Amino acid sequence: MKTQTLVKWLAPLGAVVIFGGVVAVAASGESSSSASAASTTSTTVAPTTTSVPPTTIPETTTTTTPGPTTTTVVVYSRENPRPVPEKSGTGRRIVYANMANWVWIIEEDGTVTLSVPVSGKELVPKPKTYNVFSKSEFSQSIFFPEIKMKWSTRFAISPNGKNTIAFHEIPTCAWTGGHCNVKGLMQTEEQLGTFQSGGCIRMAARDAEFLFNWVEMGTKVVVLA
Repeated sequence: MKTQTLVKWLAPLGAVVIFGGVVAVAASGESSSSASAASTTSTTVAPTTTSVPPTTIPETTTTTTPGPTTTTVVVYSRENPRPVPEKSGTGRRIVYANMANWVWIIEEDGTVTLSVPVSGKELVPKPKTYNVFSKSEFSQSIFFPEIKMKWSTRFAISPNGKNTIAFHEIPTCAWTGGHCNVKGLMQTEEQLGTFQSGGCIRMAARDAEFLFNWVEMGTKVVVLA
């Protein structure tokens, strides 16, 4: 049989391969040795890693705010008198605290008969113990005769050595000029407790009169800084 006729007959059965005049037929559905292995497609899916960021909890700082500081200031007055200072002597006496502008009248047994604000001059007289040596119901300033006072109880000499220091009521001025800025009282009772004096210890009229009548010659006067 001619080769051409054979190929024509065998072609429907599969692939026709001719090797040196020899006809070989590869069955349908099979491949030659060069394609003997089926082509396999392998898909590698890389693992997906999802990184969840760590949850950061912000640090909580607790701030404690201190409460307001309350300072209690005691205001002393005739109605709320100062207590007697320590180391102010013993027995029947008058105590004068210069920097506090305060006077106490104290009985022999320690009873406080009077505790009131006054007006003096800073650091006059010097702190020490004195004694009452003179009293006058009416008097006036040696250097400024227009200045009048009542109920003077003298117990010390002024630093200039020329006049006396006394407890007395708030002085009055007979006229303006000289040592006086205004006519009348040289200060108000509301100003007692502050430095206003030229050297003596000014008191409310009723207090100066009480002290005047209470003291005796030689009564002890303790002056504190």
